[in-house]
Amino acid sequence: MRSVKKTGKGLAIVLFANLLLAGVSSAELVEVKTHQMRFIPEVVTVNIGDTVRWLNVEKRQYHSVWFEGLGEPEGEYFWPEESVERLFDRAGVFDYRCGPHPQMRGKVIVKKAELKVSEERALELDYLVKQDCGSCHGMLFKGGLGPALLPENIKAYSVEDLMAVILHGRPGTPMPPWKAILSEADANWIAKALKSGEMIDAN
Repeated sequence: MRSVKKTGKGLAIVLFANLLLAGVSSAELVEVKTHQMRFIPEVVTVNIGDTVRWLNVEKRQYHSVWFEGLGEPEGEYFWPEESVERLFDRAGVFDYRCGPHPQMRGKVIVKKAELKVSEERALELDYLVKQDCGSCHGMLFKGGLGPALLPENIKAYSVEDLMAVILHGRPGTPMPPWKAILSEADANWIAKALKSGEMIDAN
């Protein structure tokens, strides 16, 4: 996880905009308020890559966000109308508290985002695989320049293995990387469709 960073409102918006420009368009910014000596909400659930912002809306009181269980030092104090942010880059359950007010406790649950594509995108991917991939692997996926992609030929490979090949290619072979035009969700859909034989049955 990236360290907690203290921000003013304007800077926080700029930081989030920079994340979007950097290509993290699917990431979300989730806000937790400190009010009346409580974190509100006390428990938030986010995806890997999301950022949590703690905003102080008290009248006069300062707070901190301390992930004490991670062995970290106490976070910097933030005063009314100030905030701190943290980007979560791994899954898990992370408890925290306010340093000056130990009765204030919260929890961040970080889960891996579910990879999904729309029905429209699934049709596009089906066409792409049959036309572009089929030119090397055979229109019926029985092999050609590239190996066969029938379920029995790829059963030893996990969905994650196939996603890696789809996105990053295979150096030293004609298999190119497709990460420039395919997302992880796209690669996940293709890998599952190949392993299930869904596209072969539709040919």
